[in-house]
Amino acid sequence: MRNPGIQLPQLEADVDLGGGVMSISRYFTEMLDPDMGWDDVAQMVADWGGPFCLKGVMAAGDAVRAAEIGCAGVILSNHSGRQLDGTRAPFDQLSEVVDVAGDRLDVLVDGGFTRGNHVLKALSLGAKAVGLGSYYLFALAAAGRPGVARAMGLMREELVRDMRLMGARRVADLGRENLRLR
Repeated sequence: MRNPGIQLPQLEADVDLGGGVMSISRYFTEMLDPDMGWDDVAQMVADWGGPFCLKGVMAAGDAVRAAEIGCAGVILSNHSGRQLDGTRAPFDQLSEVVDVAGDRLDVLVDGGFTRGNHVLKALSLGAKAVGLGSYYLFALAAAGRPGVARAMGLMREELVRDMRLMGARRVADLGRENLRLR
């Protein structure tokens, strides 16, 4: 009530912010271009001219294709698509992708990670990094910068404690032998 309202300066040129949540939602829906294909990604990799990481990979075959066109990494992500009931989460794809492409590119993962033990499981399966987008955004929304600092501190404490419980001193000590997969 006391602040001037949420501002999204990075979207002002593209979105009628006076249109409320629906105009922002429409913008993001329209950003999903079903006509974009592998040739487009290959052109972006070439145009970029440096290490290129492709976000949104959800299948092992797509990770292999990303490596073939020169991507240095992939991020397994459904872009917070937890609204897609019945589909596999990025974590569910992780071991398959690492097995077929992890020696050719870096495999990162995001989507739904809210605990240190979730992060440890992903690292144990071969992820090079784990994204915590919603994790810090919820803390930011609830308590601002102090909330993010607190959340990240809790994440670190849980990671350190659980690594000790696993007998791992460093991330490099993590591996599939640390897990019991069902």
